[in-house]
Amino acid sequence: MKISLVGLSEGQHTLNFVEKLAACGLENHPHLRDEVKIRVEVEKRVPNYILKNLVEVDGRFACDRCTAEVDLALQGESRVLYSSDKAMLEMSETDDAHYLAAEVKEIDLTEGIRDTILLALPMKVLCAESCRGLCAGCGVNLNNASCRCAAPRSDPRWDALRKLL
Repeated sequence: MKISLVGLSEGQHTLNFVEKLAACGLENHPHLRDEVKIRVEVEKRVPNYILKNLVEVDGRFACDRCTAEVDLALQGESRVLYSSDKAMLEMSETDDAHYLAAEVKEIDLTEGIRDTILLALPMKVLCAESCRGLCAGCGVNLNNASCRCAAPRSDPRWDALRKLL
């Protein structure tokens, strides 16, 4: 996935793409659907190119508490600076700043888009905030049924304390 810098005028430009996961190097991801919507906002101020990447991708995940299937629409955003001015790169406040030789005619977005998608993946997936999960004893989904486990036996070492209550 590349954008051409040839003929790109000074100022703000918006580019929209719809790509397959394979174009982003994520064709084997087990949870993501195959279509990625990408919007790239390019600000050209010679010798700098400031890119704002916005990605949207759908996925199907398993709830981390009850293992139910959950469909999520993920969104991610990243900013990247490309410049042929090394002093500008050193002063840049962004962690993602790259040197761009003056003779370069295109910028490859693939790695940056891939990273943006991966950073948009949730660390924890829940079907609902109130998800009660699975019983550790019998394995029943506590959102749908009551636990079938027998009441735990009490430890006789605590009997003396129970008498105080």
